[in-house]
Amino acid sequence: MLAKKTSKNQITIPKKIVDQLPNIKYFEVELKDPADWKLIGQPVKRLDTVDKLTGKQIFGADLTLPGMLNAAIRQCPTFGGKLDSFDASAITGMPGVRKVVPVEDNAVAVVADTWWQAKTALDALPVTWNRGENAQVSSDAISAMLDEGLDAEEAFIGNEAGDPTGALAAAATTVEAVYGYPYQNHAPMEPMNATALWTPERCEVWCPTQNGEAALEAAAEASGLSIAQCDVHKIHLGGGFGRRGAFHDFVTQAVLIAKQMPGTPVKLLWTREEDMQHGHYHPITRCRLTGGLDEQGNLTALHMRISGQSILAAVNPAWMKNGVDTFVFQGLLPDGDHEISYSVPHLLVDHAMRNPPIPPGFWRGVNINQNAIYLECFMDEAAHAAGRDPL
Repeated sequence: MLAKKTSKNQITIPKKIVDQLPNIKYFEVELKDPADWKLIGQPVKRLDTVDKLTGKQIFGADLTLPGMLNAAIRQCPTFGGKLDSFDASAITGMPGVRKVVPVEDNAVAVVADTWWQAKTALDALPVTWNRGENAQVSSDAISAMLDEGLDAEEAFIGNEAGDPTGALAAAATTVEAVYGYPYQNHAPMEPMNATALWTPERCEVWCPTQNGEAALEAAAEASGLSIAQCDVHKIHLGGGFGRRGAFHDFVTQAVLIAKQMPGTPVKLLWTREEDMQHGHYHPITRCRLTGGLDEQGNLTALHMRISGQSILAAVNPAWMKNGVDTFVFQGLLPDGDHEISYSVPHLLVDHAMRNPPIPPGFWRGVNINQNAIYLECFMDEAAHAAGRDPL
């Protein structure tokens, strides 16, 4: 088989890395004869099972390096808010404290001999925040935004067949239900963490990650060095579920802190509170389903209106198609891997995109999670309205 030269827009490796890779050349690869296979098709024991069972396995939060210091971080409690000021003099005499440093424009970190010393000092640090306009955002405001989307005239269409408007108007019985799905944090057992060692010539990062290339890009950007001057060592992670795939804010922070402690490895570990408050959450949505039954109780028409957040609009707008986030319609599309599982003659599935200022992210099965709940619950309600057993 051939190893093909691949253009930048055909692969998912970050552009900054691609630009520094040599051109891939064509070459012939001779495949091994199946008779010579030693591992494929054979039961093979994992090499790390014993260490995991006995607690010897090293995860990101367990890592230690010679001369390593520890950092705790506090970010602005409001998304989009900024760090205004902090009084380092109030904690410089506390045990183990080495330095208090700003991190980007929205956080402050304390570096100390141990993490508990860093965390304890950070709790005592006077900090002033500029919380910004999102300080006024509330659950009620987000709920009202979603309700407005349910009634909006304009929406992106994901699946359409027949004449759903006309069929609903002519239906013998109409069934309507509204469901909602909340924000959900990834909440892995191991909070966000990374260890960084920075010098003017080189940057090394040790981190639990689901995407080594993205971690490397984040490290290079934060370090101010080239990709060739950076290394990322992938450490076992205590849960990811998407949080450690598309997002490497914890890597960026660790490198920026280490830059202010040149030549010293620094391990940044978030508290559980920070991990819950500064996630990239499964997006919030609301869904209204309106179904039309004929006189025999058959579902002849269905309008499924989704109102809510788009992951792609926030995370990777380049993947959108003419402004449409097709990921929203997982499990509801006309064909393909995410084809809808029911045949309805007159069908409309659409999405009124409403994006509250809460950062969304990929969370396990992503949008099939709530779409399956919406559709299957409604099918039960339609069956009850038709006097039939939902099963």
